Amino acid sequence: MPILAAETSLPNGGLTTLDLVVIGLYLAGMLCMGFVIARRQKSTDDFFIGGRNLPAWAVGVSILASLLSTITYLGMPGEMFRTGIGFLTRQLSIPVVLVVVWFLWIPFFMKLRLTSAYEYLEVRFNYAVRATAAVICMLLIFGWMAVVVLTASRAMGEIANLQLNQHFGGTAAVVDTQIATSDLDLHVIIAAVGMFSVLYTTLGGIRAVVWTDVIQFFILIAGAFVAMGVVASMTDSGLSDWFQYSQEYKHEQVEWFSWDIGNRSTVFSIAIGMCFWIICTHGSNQVALQRYFAVKDVQAARRSYLVSAVASFGLSLVLAAVGMSIMYFIAQHHLPAEAGLTSPELTTVRTAQDNMFPQFIRYYIPSGLRGMVVAALFAAAMSTIDSGSNSVSTILTVDFFRRLYPEGRTIASELKLARTVTATMGIIVVVCTIGLYHASKGTDIISLCQKGFNMFLGPLGAIFVLAMFSRRATAATVLPAVIVGELVGICSSYSNELFGMEFSTHMVVPASWAATIVSSLLLSTLLRTLANEEQQQWMWRPVVRGAGDHPVGQDG
Repeated sequence: MPILAAETSLPNGGLTTLDLVVIGLYLAGMLCMGFVIARRQKSTDDFFIGGRNLPAWAVGVSILASLLSTITYLGMPGEMFRTGIGFLTRQLSIPVVLVVVWFLWIPFFMKLRLTSAYEYLEVRFNYAVRATAAVICMLLIFGWMAVVVLTASRAMGEIANLQLNQHFGGTAAVVDTQIATSDLDLHVIIAAVGMFSVLYTTLGGIRAVVWTDVIQFFILIAGAFVAMGVVASMTDSGLSDWFQYSQEYKHEQVEWFSWDIGNRSTVFSIAIGMCFWIICTHGSNQVALQRYFAVKDVQAARRSYLVSAVASFGLSLVLAAVGMSIMYFIAQHHLPAEAGLTSPELTTVRTAQDNMFPQFIRYYIPSGLRGMVVAALFAAAMSTIDSGSNSVSTILTVDFFRRLYPEGRTIASELKLARTVTATMGIIVVVCTIGLYHASKGTDIISLCQKGFNMFLGPLGAIFVLAMFSRRATAATVLPAVIVGELVGICSSYSNELFGMEFSTHMVVPASWAATIVSSLLLSTLLRTLANEEQQQWMWRPVVRGAGDHPVGQDG
């Protein structure tokens, strides 16, 4: 393949007036949608679950947009630099995940007619388990939103021509040529991203979340195609050229399997990690389950999941192509050092990989189109923040306020509380993000996920598995097991800091899930526990095989 003449200087980077106009129009459109939808709300049922009548296809797109966010939008192209198409082995989990979510999770949860997933845990165990799971989920969501806002903010700082320091993964060679931005600059970006996302969610609730997610998803896809189009036009190349170069480039070798727990990525660990992540997310995380609760029945929920799964697979291929195209572009242009992309060898630095896409957008996407791609980054972040804020508001209202203060429950008071809590989320997320920013030096996006939130997901998913399938699981065995699982999750996420050893980031969720399950089963054997007959009626088989719905809570 021909190599173009090396570039000795960069095009002007940063956002132009036209870019800012494009971004401003996008943000104004999202805010207007929140105002319009807010007028239709009459109860917390509308705010939390959209009256259980949202279109299945829109909910499916919302599930994907909410769960993937900037973590995937920036992380997957970066992983293509590091491991190549080996990272796509995560798709090997699809058959197992499809069976579990389609045949086990969806029919079970849709029968219960829930608003919060954790209402179920009280009838199966007791309120202590319900409250514990609700708190774990809120911690997960706060950490998740903090990672998303941080990745979006650092990318926007790069693109807006704020020179970034080693907090964002710059190498020593790169930092020497840059003027480090002040912490204040980044704090302002973090506050703007977090607070604006919460604003329209406060107004419009889940209906606003779903419909803005749909719009944001298509903007996100358009942004990826714009990036590939620019590479294709500037290098006179196409997908086959990018794929060929990716195959020739010496990525980190992805083995099929390794007994070394510090081996970050193997085919086995990537596939197993993704399998557990999806199963636990769709079986215990309020963010995903609340989408299913917003459609009318099992068939609609299955259609939503199918749309989400197909769109997720397609998006993975698109973002992999983006990563390959930018790799090819770097190799062809021999970019100067001030770009932070001197050569493909920089991709061996752990966090340099995450700067590739933002730097490409900053210097080479034309004005106007650059604004559209930045809007896509906003979209990826906002789709997560709005979903997380709405879900935390649901948990606090349903699992705590409604449960502990039933005498204060009125439609007006609950709706006001829901909006107040959602608005407060913006402040909390900004604070969490700033804390994570200062604690995450030299950490790439994929690894940051484990430190920020995935350490909570395994035990949360295990609680529901035990509730559905173990007659011996009781509150007395589940609560101690959750503590064990969380300790395993924390220790494996921070293994390097705590023990000076690496632990595969993809195995954090499976390890903490297994620790919770095994601990509960061992305690059940030692204590000879058995759920009473009433509690056993809330296990998977009686609920799914029984006639009609088994409603746990009452719609608000």
